[in-house]
Amino acid sequence: MSKYIKPVVSVDAGMAEGVYAASGASKGTLNVTYYGVWDRWGTNGGKGLAMANWSDIDGTITLNVTFNDTVDQAETEDSSVQASASGNTATFVFASTATNPLTLGIHLNHGTSIDNLKMTGFTYSVK
Repeated sequence: MSKYIKPVVSVDAGMAEGVYAASGASKGTLNVTYYGVWDRWGTNGGKGLAMANWSDIDGTITLNVTFNDTVDQAETEDSSVQASASGNTATFVFASTATNPLTLGIHLNHGTSIDNLKMTGFTYSVK
């Protein structure tokens, strides 16, 4: 090699990193948005409103949404969805054919203000 060619690095957040990363990539997207207070129960808690929407996902979705306070109960308007709460996490298990977007209700029943509830993140998996 008689001529040095400076390597070029390009970064694209939307691309997988090579063949190995792409081979395990899941198809589709899911997003959760927390909107805030849905209902107040005096000074003893209330219900927060979040919405989940997804596209290009086929299978059973397990969605874990975390908050900055203990979740006492989780609910949706779709009776096919299994909703549960443990610690700061609300978990929803549902078929990708469930109501989309999906309304998520997050209950605080332990005397803290619903006004202070914030979503801290979410994860999901598809089987």
